[in-house]
Amino acid sequence: MAARALRNGPERSRDEQFVGRYRELAVLHAQLGRVCEGRSSLVVLEGPAGIGKTALAGEFLSAIENAAVLEVSGDDGESELPYGVLAQLVTQAHQVPEALAGLAAGASPDPLVVGAALLQLLAQLQHAAPVVVAIDGADWADLPSLQALTFALRRLRTDRVLAVVIVRESDHPRLPDGLRRLLRSSAALRLPLDGLSARELQALSARLGPVRLTPQAAERLHEHTKGVPLHARALLQQVRAETLADVDAPLPAPRAYATSVRGRLGACDSPAQRLLTAAAVLGTSAPLHLVARMAELTEPLPALEQLTGARLLVEWRTGAGVSVGFPNPLVRAAVYHDLGPATRRRLHLLAASLVEDVVHRLHHRLAAADQVDDALVREVALVGRRQAAAGHWAGACGCLTRAVQLTRTGPERDRLIAEAVEALLAAGRPADAAALGAQVSPGGDPGVHGYVQGSVALVAGRVEEAVRRLHEAWTHASGDPSPAEARADGDVRLAAAIGARLALAGLLRGSGPDAARWAAHALSLPHGQEDGRESGREGRQEDGQESGQESGRGSRQDGGQESGRGSRQDGGQESERGSGQEGGGEFGRFARLVGLGLAGEVEAGLAECAELPVPAQAAPGELDALLGRGTLRLWADDLAGAQADLLGLLAVSAGRSAPFQLLVATTLAQAEYRLGRWDDAAGHAELGASTADDFGQAWLASHAHAVAALVPAARGEWDRAATHVRAARAACSPGNVAAQVSTAAAEALVATARGDHDGVIAALTPLTRTNLPDEPVVVLWRTLLADALVNAGRPEEAEEVLVPCELLALDRERRSVLAAAARARAGLHAARHEPGEAETCYQVALEHTAKTETPFEEARIQLAYGTFLRRRGRRSAAAEQLEAAQLTLSRLGALPYLEQCDLELAASGRAVLRPQDTARLGLTPQEHTVAVLISRGLTNRQAARKLVLSVKTVEYHLSHIYTKLGITSRTALIGKLSDLGE
Repeated sequence: MAARALRNGPERSRDEQFVGRYRELAVLHAQLGRVCEGRSSLVVLEGPAGIGKTALAGEFLSAIENAAVLEVSGDDGESELPYGVLAQLVTQAHQVPEALAGLAAGASPDPLVVGAALLQLLAQLQHAAPVVVAIDGADWADLPSLQALTFALRRLRTDRVLAVVIVRESDHPRLPDGLRRLLRSSAALRLPLDGLSARELQALSARLGPVRLTPQAAERLHEHTKGVPLHARALLQQVRAETLADVDAPLPAPRAYATSVRGRLGACDSPAQRLLTAAAVLGTSAPLHLVARMAELTEPLPALEQLTGARLLVEWRTGAGVSVGFPNPLVRAAVYHDLGPATRRRLHLLAASLVEDVVHRLHHRLAAADQVDDALVREVALVGRRQAAAGHWAGACGCLTRAVQLTRTGPERDRLIAEAVEALLAAGRPADAAALGAQVSPGGDPGVHGYVQGSVALVAGRVEEAVRRLHEAWTHASGDPSPAEARADGDVRLAAAIGARLALAGLLRGSGPDAARWAAHALSLPHGQEDGRESGREGRQEDGQESGQESGRGSRQDGGQESGRGSRQDGGQESERGSGQEGGGEFGRFARLVGLGLAGEVEAGLAECAELPVPAQAAPGELDALLGRGTLRLWADDLAGAQADLLGLLAVSAGRSAPFQLLVATTLAQAEYRLGRWDDAAGHAELGASTADDFGQAWLASHAHAVAALVPAARGEWDRAATHVRAARAACSPGNVAAQVSTAAAEALVATARGDHDGVIAALTPLTRTNLPDEPVVVLWRTLLADALVNAGRPEEAEEVLVPCELLALDRERRSVLAAAARARAGLHAARHEPGEAETCYQVALEHTAKTETPFEEARIQLAYGTFLRRRGRRSAAAEQLEAAQLTLSRLGALPYLEQCDLELAASGRAVLRPQDTARLGLTPQEHTVAVLISRGLTNRQAARKLVLSVKTVEYHLSHIYTKLGITSRTALIGKLSDLGE
């Protein structure tokens, strides 16, 4: 209970290892702001031991400036010392009331007298500055101090005092009744603390050093510790960095926690100890009858009663009987890691003989293995391949890497490494894949070596290196340097996997024909497209079969590996080498379809996938084809179809590979951006960008961050947009044409929104010197460059840039591209003083947008058209276009464009009605937009289409508008808005 000095500034040193708690810190600072305005506040920080209550309070207090801070704390060892807590105040203030001064000398006045003296002290201090009183460990404080504090806290009203009470529970039985009622009342703001998130634990690991945890390792630590900072910090400092980084290695309990568990277990009798040990070996949960058999107990209930009373086990009843589990993973880790190697091996062998589930039995045999067993290795590898076939990458990683560890050096081990690397890359663990891939024998099979190194290089974004290595691997694996037919004596399975990687490389290089050709070849080889689909269906059926087995229900095995779902019970008719993912890989059909699209054959690609079901009804092996279909629909201006495919994929993508989830999120964001659903687009784009960063997807990071810059750029959120553009640029690498195009387009969009024409030209001109795909949507950047060149006074160069885009769009009938090109062409005619041709082009552009749902592009055309008409002196016609643009831009929040629109409207002689104007009438922003549309003569249905809402929603808003304004007709609405300047 060391005394802490009264201060007027941040004297407390900040904890450099503090992470997270941003919401809670914001709430505390908001309450301090309330106090500064003369309104007292009582905040309760509550949560279990180790959750970080004291650390949060310390971080808050260290940031306080110009406030008097009083800190006191309770201690279990001094809970019987009268006024032990409040006596700490004496050394923190220079002048204290007599009743408080006597506490340090051992006086024990009445708590009401002390409470009144505390109020007097607070009144004195708040004259100079606001006061913050922090009471840490209030549930350990002495009773007289708590009674006095209760008296004072109940009487704070308009005082400039913030009281922060820190307890494990606000209704803790050690607290006096009056204080419990106060802390649970509406007068107190309760802030219950939960554990840190996995991402926050990742940041904590970086601050503690020596390594920053990968997202998967951080997720495992979060699951193990429930995010409790005390336990997580202890393990980060206690466990070797290699063990923390290896997500397949079991984590122990913190030493102090393990000591506590051993103490509680030591108080139990021998049957209870045996029961707990058996449960720890079986996993985090298991049926009681199985645990009892392991412990050799015919009557386990007395032992279970002891263990539940000691908070070492919990029980629950299901339709199949009683199951038991651990209150948290740390209890199980403490018991399991306390077992000796011989005991652990004996118990795992016993468990293997008792459990019925094949995968659980295999796990126990693995845990008991102390030497290489070829038959066991083959079984482990087979399970890993089946999990990969079903897209269960986390489980596949564990099995395949374990098989590698148990296999002697040689060709078979190299093959296993290749499969494990594939699974690790899919699971978003590229660093682990690179480390494992380095173990391939340099003098072994060149095809395997090249495939592994090429795959790692591709995901790392080193495209040229990847292509070189994969081509070399293909020659060795197929006996043919070209994607024609593999020789009969070639390794067709390996060749298929190499072909799938080369197809993805083709997409990154912007070569649609190469991507489509390599993908088609990979799919044609054994274990290609059809095998993948059937294997996926088989895995899904097996999931359902296994989920009904009690032995596998809810059980997690040692090391945190989930039971392997999707395995077959028959011991295996499946080939030992080659999963359903081989041949086309997870992206075989995706690469084929998108390759066709990049080659200008979108319609041919759509025809290939026309019969695919909706995502919810698709087999796992069909999901990548659906991603391809969604992409092609996006390019073909079927935005509703694209959104349906991609939203469906998003719903079923959990557990799929990291790149698959990234591509679904970013492609969906592009569809939503074009549809004008910008809030959804921003959220999904951020998901894609964070997936790229968190899971090391360097090959897709530029594209993901470029997409994430779209909405911020159009909304004028410059810092956020610039952050994503910088990240996109940093991830660009030579040979990755897709990344270069995406990044340049993002830079140009930011510059366009800023009105920086030179910036647009600088970003996009390099693209004119490269060979890019033939798909019009991909070369839409040409319209941005043409606009900038026109505005920069370089019309001839704009003509050269625009013509190829126009020709492609006409040839492929891409309405969205034709609209943008017509807008750019209109600007070019206007610059050449050809008003008739310019107006025709603007009208053509609007005709194209009328056939596609692209509200932002339509608004940009209306804005440009209105500006053109205003400059021609046609102010009424200009205002009509500008008002239509204003409504859309306002709804989207496209502030840079909206500001330009408002200026043009004002120049047209029209008053600008903004949401803040109608707010005086009590209308919300959404009601404002509906009111303006209806006042301009639109029907409810037309307004609904304009706002991308249902007609019923528009009717709902309109009824509220009428009620708020006290009117009953559209005519009256027009009058009301006219009074505001409309």
